[in-house]
Amino acid sequence: MFKSVLLIGAVMMMAGPALADTSCGTAPLAPVVASPADLAGKTTDDAHTAVLGALKSVKAYQATLSSFRECLVTQTNAQKAALASAKDDKAKKVVQDQIDQIQSAYDKTVDTETAVVTDYSNAHTAYCKMGDGLTGCAKPK
Repeated sequence: MFKSVLLIGAVMMMAGPALADTSCGTAPLAPVVASPADLAGKTTDDAHTAVLGALKSVKAYQATLSSFRECLVTQTNAQKAALASAKDDKAKKVVQDQIDQIQSAYDKTVDTETAVVTDYSNAHTAYCKMGDGLTGCAKPK
């Protein structure tokens, strides 16, 4: 009985820091970026304002995302240390499951950031196709 209590206590101590949703909070909310279709009906000035606002939102999102990811990496490292000192297979499995959860949360942030940046790039490209010499667009050769 005493061994069971110790094992459960040890597993809880090792698993506790890995709970990314509670330890690191929830992942930052991704901004909504105007689509090329949204920009199609706008003047170039309004489209520029929308694209510039989207850029600022994406940059702010990425800054917040960076802090969240740092927390996830810290949690992963703590769990890797706990995994190395786990005494039996059951404890190792619990810790490895926590590592997998943290990695999944991290991977989701990468997928979401990729989608947001792609949306921004598409909006910026649509804006730049609205005319020559627009602010923030490459000059035609």
